[in-house]
Amino acid sequence: MTKLSICIPVETTAQEALPLVTAILENRNADLEIVLAKPSDISLSDALLGAASSDGRVRITDTGQGTTRQFLWRRAVSAATGDWVTLVNPDDMLESDLSIMVAFLETSSPGADALAWNAFQIDRHAEPGKTGSVAIPASSHIQTLDKTAMLKAFFYWEDSLNCPKMPFGLYHAAIRRSLVDTLLQLPEPQDWSTPVPQYEWAAKVLLFANELAFSQRPMSVIGVTPFVAQPSLHPWNFPFHSGLGLAGAVAEVQFHVLRELGNAWAGGNEAFVRALMIDCMMETDREAYVSKGNSYFAALNAFEGGHLTPLFRPEFHEIRARDTRRGLHARALLVDRFVGGAQTPADFYAIAKKMMAPVGLICGGVLRDESGKAA
Repeated sequence: MTKLSICIPVETTAQEALPLVTAILENRNADLEIVLAKPSDISLSDALLGAASSDGRVRITDTGQGTTRQFLWRRAVSAATGDWVTLVNPDDMLESDLSIMVAFLETSSPGADALAWNAFQIDRHAEPGKTGSVAIPASSHIQTLDKTAMLKAFFYWEDSLNCPKMPFGLYHAAIRRSLVDTLLQLPEPQDWSTPVPQYEWAAKVLLFANELAFSQRPMSVIGVTPFVAQPSLHPWNFPFHSGLGLAGAVAEVQFHVLRELGNAWAGGNEAFVRALMIDCMMETDREAYVSKGNSYFAALNAFEGGHLTPLFRPEFHEIRARDTRRGLHARALLVDRFVGGAQTPADFYAIAKKMMAPVGLICGGVLRDESGKAA
């Protein structure tokens, strides 16, 4: 069986996965497959189709027309055959040696069925001179994390910003085949949908995983795009949803995942209200800030008699300070978003990779050259 399946959902013709696919396939010895999932009315570029026909590790699966992002992700995972499965978007970048890391993890931590890592976040639309620092961790070790702490971080919003600090799931993380099969056996959502399925997978992975492993070494780059509020697509009487903002969208996912499992949502606490305030304060346009703040205020008033409403006191900051530090600080190397002239996530990772320990070195000491052959 293939060691690693990399799922790439392609939602629109504007999403070109060729740079990502090409970069992954350059590692000719990597034990992996790439699953491109797309609606049947979306056409891939001739170059990408050529890559798929010339390398047997690439497969394309079609869904019906007009499918939701939620369904597209599930279809991609259902088509994957690897021992481990991960998912990234076409504009992202992923380390092809991830297949080495999951194989190493099977031996070093046989109970681990969920792997997460630091992921760089790169804004494609950032302007030179107007961005903050990107941190490259100085440490590269792999460790296990306490599941209870992660449950608190996700479902109780402990130490969160506008979304929980919990890296485990399917998106820019990997899960073992046994856990994939367990999650696919859960009923497929029929009465609700979400624009952020990464949090649906995060919730389910966290609830059903046996052991969590975390790599300090970054293994991918997220091409960051702003969250766009969308109308709620569920009929349930829950006031927080994706039409309000990212924090509302995450709460909505938590509510439905727990509801489907027969549990009540328990995220209504002070930490959650702080996340709502941060979500508002991340708006630099006053009109958008006021609109989001009023929406969250109304939702809090509608939740459990409004007992959390007095805690909601966001402040508007049109201008915010950027972290312009460079060099080694607190066990991380701070570099510019455009270091070495990097423009895309692929550019940035190619440069950052030269500053990090090789994956083979931290996973049993196997070093490989650029073609993927053992050195």
